[in-house]
Amino acid sequence: MDSIEVEAKTYEEAVRKAATALGVEEKDLDIEVTEVDTKGILGLLGSKKIRVAARIRPAQPPEPLLPVDALEPSGEETPEGFGKKFLTDVAGFYGISLRVQSTIVDERIVFTIESPDEEVFTGHDGEPLEALQHLVNLAIAKRFRQNLKLLLDVNGFRDKRKKMIVSMAKRLADKVAHEGRPATTKPLNPYERRIVHTLFKNNKRVTTHSEGDGHMKKVVITPASPAPAGGAHAGGRR
Repeated sequence: MDSIEVEAKTYEEAVRKAATALGVEEKDLDIEVTEVDTKGILGLLGSKKIRVAARIRPAQPPEPLLPVDALEPSGEETPEGFGKKFLTDVAGFYGISLRVQSTIVDERIVFTIESPDEEVFTGHDGEPLEALQHLVNLAIAKRFRQNLKLLLDVNGFRDKRKKMIVSMAKRLADKVAHEGRPATTKPLNPYERRIVHTLFKNNKRVTTHSEGDGHMKKVVITPASPAPAGGAHAGGRR
């Protein structure tokens, strides 16, 4: 079997399921979004389902050497260019002023937005930004049929949010270690949950795991104990 159709609550979950079913890594798949059931643009985080068709990408023969200037497609020929235009068009439709730059960091496309309308993107705990990121991810996946990782940031919001999450997680961990009882964060997106799991990955006092369904999940911080292996562990379920 070299292809499959799967359904899940998020794009990322659907791709993971397809990769597991086909026994390959996610990067080796061509992905086509065939169905998205949503409640509107800003309701994407509450999407009921997304269906994708995944096919194992055939091995490519070595490509002949080309001049450097011939290696990089321009403009909308690249996911970066398409994503920048997509974001600009969406913002223009809603009358939002912004400037978008894109970079590649750790094999992830990072779209950095500069805008005087930051609160429109960040809202409460960055939920509109997550919804927009999900929308861009779907658009790029449908256009290029590739499973590409990406991240949206606006006016350095991600860094400020990261510092807040780290501070909150450390306070909870101290409380857990002192009282000997688990504590739970509020719902976090995958990027934010990874921050918490990584923070306590080698911690001897506490362990972490995620609980919940869908895009937003809580991280449970539990006292580390010499109890039998097989319990929660740092970075266990994201």
